[in-house]
Amino acid sequence: MSDVFYDPIVAEVRKNREEMLTKFDGDTRKLTTYLESKRPEMEAAGFRFVTEEERQARIEWNRKRQEAEERKLASLNVG
Repeated sequence: MSDVFYDPIVAEVRKNREEMLTKFDGDTRKLTTYLESKRPEMEAAGFRFVTEEERQARIEWNRKRQEAEERKLASLNVG
């Protein structure tokens, strides 16, 4: 019996990735170029892409939240 955890969502994502890469001879640059060319269509269909500024703000917010949590835990362990 295997101890490996099977996640059907991860399995589907991996399967889809492999299928997409097969269409582009395994070249991730070709795949990226294709996906970037489809971005206007995807946005018109209602997809929303995160800007670099939004991504950086989320990273900073998470860092501050983690630091606050660490301070909170440290204050509980002082005694």
